[in-house]
Parts: sequence; C-alpha cells; structure tokens
Amino acid sequence: MELRHLRYFVAVAETLSFRQASRRMHVSQPSLSVQIKQLEDELGVSLLRRSKRHVEITCAGEVFLSAAREILLKLQQASAAALHAESGEAGTIRLGFIPTASFHILPRLVDTIRSTLPFVNVELNEGPEALQVPGIQSGAFDISIGHLGHSYDQIESMLLVREPIVVAIPKGHKAARKRVVALKDFEGELFMIPSKDLFPSLHQLIAMAFLQNHVPLNRYQMVEHFHTAVALTMSGAGFAFLPSSARNFVPQGVVLRPPSFSIQPLETFALWSRGNVDPLVQRVLSLLKELSRDLRVSWSV
Repeated sequence: MELRHLRYFVAVAETLSFRQASRRMHVSQPSLSVQIKQLEDELGVSLLRRSKRHVEITCAGEVFLSAAREILLKLQQASAAALHAESGEAGTIRLGFIPTASFHILPRLVDTIRSTLPFVNVELNEGPEALQVPGIQSGAFDISIGHLGHSYDQIESMLLVREPIVVAIPKGHKAARKRVVALKDFEGELFMIPSKDLFPSLHQLIAMAFLQNHVPLNRYQMVEHFHTAVALTMSGAGFAFLPSSARNFVPQGVVLRPPSFSIQPLETFALWSRGNVDPLVQRVLSLLKELSRDLRVSWSV
C-alpha cells in the first residue's frame, strides 16, 4: 500500500465518481480503477460498490476513509513542520535566563516568538548567573540570557543591554526628593547588596563603586532576591542598588534615583555555543538582536 492509493481512494469516496476523481487526481479512469482494486485486494475488503450509474461507499469504506483522511492530514502536517524546522520556524528553543532578564528583554522575546513563530515551543529555564554558561556548555540551553564575567573559547556572545544602576530609596526619605543621589546621602545607612554567589556581576559593580569613590561599605545586608531588597527598602530598613529596569516592578513606596557617583552599567548578553548553526537558534538570535536595539538606545550610558 502506498500513499497514492490512499489519495485516490479518498478522491473517489468524496466525489462518488471515478470520472470526477480522475480529473481531481490527474489520472485516467482505468488507472484509477486499477489502483482502487489493488487497495481493496491488499486490504481484503470491498471499499466501494460500483455500478454503471453510480458509486457507493461500503461500511468498511467509511471506516477506512476516516483513517485515510487522518493519515493524509498527519502527513501534510509533518511535511509542513519539517519545512518550518528547516527554515527556523518550528521546533523547541530552550532558553536559560537570569532573574533580571525577566525585567526587560525576556518578556519581549517570548511575546515576539509567539507572534512571529507560532510553531515554536519556548522552554524557559530560570537560574542564577553561574549556571548560564554551564547550561550552554552541557547542551541544556540553546541560548542563555545572562552576564558574562569572563570569555570562553566555545561560547559566542552578543551584547543586549548596558543597563544603568539606580538607587532604591524609601519614598519618605529625604534623599527621595533629590533628582540624583550621592553616597554621602546614605552615610551610616544599611544597604541591601545582591548575593555574591547568585549575582556576582552586579555585586562586583557595587563593590567597585564604593571602592572607586573611596567610601567604605560598612553596613550592608546580603539578599538573594530583588523583591527582598525592594521590600526591605519600602519598610525603611535601608537602601538597595538595582538595575534600572527594576522600575517595571517597584511599588509606590519606593523611588529610584540615578547616582551622581561613578558606577559601571550592568551588561546583559545573549550566550550560545560557538558553531551552533541550528536554523531556529539563528532565527531567535536574530530576533534578540532586533529587540535589543530599543533597549540599548533607551539605556545607553
């Protein structure tokens, strides 16, 4: 049994006419009749009742018609899926990402993939900064969105965002009335500092800012989540350094102010395995490149 037998039978069963079916399938009537007879002989059942005036489908033919249609539909879907996959428009993309990526580029990327690549399944894997490169190296992630503290021989990278660091201040604090703030505005106050283990890049930027501005970091509290830093700030317990995209989630009781002192921006990269030419990976990287332009313009420093 070959696929042409299924197609020929479906054509005859739907038209109940060998003449119309032969026209639809672009074959002669005698050839079509031979093909249907071959199918029936192989199945060992009669699918059609023929007479000089009309064609009727048998009970066995009704059952076989339903199955044949399903098979042909599955084949059509499989063919379309293969074509989409070849062009980077279908399949599963496994994205690793750090928590701060969910503040800006990740939601835009997922929304863009779903709207422009409807046959692509997005698998999201959130994790700390230290797990992003190993995730690429092990093959667990196709693309990772994270910070890059070092260069790696087998890892390609693309800068997505250079994000200014801002200071989170309780709304009632006197420093909240200023347009920009200095470290001296918080002398003797408690700072919520992101964990060195979970956020080494941001932790290092903050530590370097205090060092370069010759201000000792005497009072601080390590936090493992940004919402913890924001909650403690809102309660008046202290202050926090946050990436500027944090403006998308801070509550009304907290204001964000740019620092007057020098602090390097937080750089976020797309990471992927060198030599990965998978069409879907390349397509998503192209989308990331387009999406990052707006963010890099609005946050460039």
